[in-house]
Order: sequence, then structure tokens, then C-alpha cells
Amino acid sequence: MSAGGLVFFLFVLLSIGAAIALYAGIQAETRDPPTMSREEAERRARDEGMRYNEQHGRGTDRRPNENDRSEGAGWGSDRSDDRDRDDARDW
Repeated sequence: MSAGGLVFFLFVLLSIGAAIALYAGIQAETRDPPTMSREEAERRARDEGMRYNEQHGRGTDRRPNENDRSEGAGWGSDRSDDRDRDDARDW
């Protein structure tokens, strides 16, 4: 067997071994996932959000700023200026 063939053979073996090791690692991680109730998950998410805000100097209040849109200006809102618009008019 030539040196090129030996290098190719080792490369193939290494590739197959890496794929098998990756598969085994993923299976081990996903074999027994932790489960919790919805209430526990919400509590943990809330606590983690509070810690993140405290670490980054952000407040936890939700006061709107001047760039926020009003609640009625979202998708599906009924805006009177859209109803009265004439599409035939040249913009």
C-alpha cells in the first residue's frame, strides 16, 4: 500500500470515529432530559430575567418610551386613516 493510500485510509477511519463519537455524545445528552411543571419553568425564567437585568443595569419596570407605539397601532388594528385612503390617488 502506498503512503497516499495509507493517509486516505487513516483519514476515513478518523472521520468515521469522529462521527460515532459525536453521535454517542448527543445521545448521552438527550437521553434523560429534565422535566418540570409550567409554573416552575415560569418561575425560573422570571428569576433568570431578573438576574440578567440586575447584572446589566437594566430596570425591571416596563414604562413605555417616546418611540413605543400605542396599543391600537399594531397588526390588525382598525385605523380610520387607512379606510379613507384613496389608492387611485398619486402618492
